[in-house]
Amino acid sequence: MKLFSAGWVLPLNHQEPIRNGAILIDQDRIVAIGPKEELQKTYPDNEATHFEEGILMPGLVNAHCHLDRAGFYARYTVETDTPLSTVAWFLEGLHYLSKTSSGVVAQKMEQTVKQMIDAGTTCIGAMVHYEGTFPILKSTPIRGVVFQEILSGPDKQAQQRFEVALALIEQYCDAKPNHLKIGFGPHSAYVLSKNLLNIISRHAKDSKLPLQIHAAETFAEMEFFFESKGPIATQLFPAIGWEELPPEHKKTPVQHLDDIGFFTTPISIIGGYHLSASDFPRLARGLTRVVYAPSANRRFKLGQLPLKNLREHGIPVGLGTELFSNPEGFDLWDEMRLALKEGSNPLPTPLDLLKMATSGGAYALGFENEIGSLVPGKKADFIVVRQPELENESIDHLYRELILQTQPSSIRHVTIAGKPVF
Repeated sequence: MKLFSAGWVLPLNHQEPIRNGAILIDQDRIVAIGPKEELQKTYPDNEATHFEEGILMPGLVNAHCHLDRAGFYARYTVETDTPLSTVAWFLEGLHYLSKTSSGVVAQKMEQTVKQMIDAGTTCIGAMVHYEGTFPILKSTPIRGVVFQEILSGPDKQAQQRFEVALALIEQYCDAKPNHLKIGFGPHSAYVLSKNLLNIISRHAKDSKLPLQIHAAETFAEMEFFFESKGPIATQLFPAIGWEELPPEHKKTPVQHLDDIGFFTTPISIIGGYHLSASDFPRLARGLTRVVYAPSANRRFKLGQLPLKNLREHGIPVGLGTELFSNPEGFDLWDEMRLALKEGSNPLPTPLDLLKMATSGGAYALGFENEIGSLVPGKKADFIVVRQPELENESIDHLYRELILQTQPSSIRHVTIAGKPVF
């Protein structure tokens, strides 16, 4: 067994932070957590690693990213005041994938995964178009879920994409390593027929596969489902070759998905900015989890995340990234810093955000019983961060300064499944 101690240990569950704390791990699992002196007395003669000026906490969980578009995102400056068109972004991303060699896509993905691990991310939810993603992630230590993307695009229609996803799931589901899962990633309800959405949901339920979808993310989406008009109707549909618009649904996207039986299995939705009063109980009944991407919210001008209503209905919220949050790539520390200032109602506390970036993301990906908090029996996924400069000893101040001051260079140690990876 191995003991890791730090100036502070943050379990990020119901337990208070532990000053001069430690965790004990045995192979890939946490055995015990508590004050360093107590663990050393109870479990003597174990290999020990000490980080006196460090903060030991669960690894970050990025619950949503389009990992295969990393090279596309790198083309954009990280200037968040100029709004982007979600329709143009969607189409340009698909164009990038269709015109970029698989070798370049794979190389960018490998670089991005390394950058994410170096910044303290130990688990990801990757919604991807690129069919070679699972083998790439299999060769890395990062934990995660590969959501094979299904949509109608200029190159292939949705049925073909579904058949590709199904074949990949059949290929990798039984042979998958312990740190990876594979599932369905229907992009959104507005680029897929209700029949195909229903089939995808039933496959996910019957095979107990992870499922993730963009929903209630933009006002244009609301406009389309209510009145069958707006940018989705006039710009997106012609670009992907759809000539006939569906009739007006007079429903929200969540109502549409619920009425076709899409919430019969637990899923995570990216978005959740545009929800009616009747949408919240629908999401709660379906054990739905919401993924919040603060930088994308600001760049696309999506709206306010209704955090108060989501909490009241017991809907877990995780953090994700829809675009690069800085020139280095996907960085959850940047996402947390932005979310402290704007984007939701009400604004989350620093502790709220740290939990969104750990246990909230674990819930969103179906890993809640394995990772996301430092609890005996869970997987030993943890990071050590350099302790920020503090003006006082309050716990709230510690949480806030941890978010405000942590950069990738602040990460001193990363362990996934008991193995040091950084």
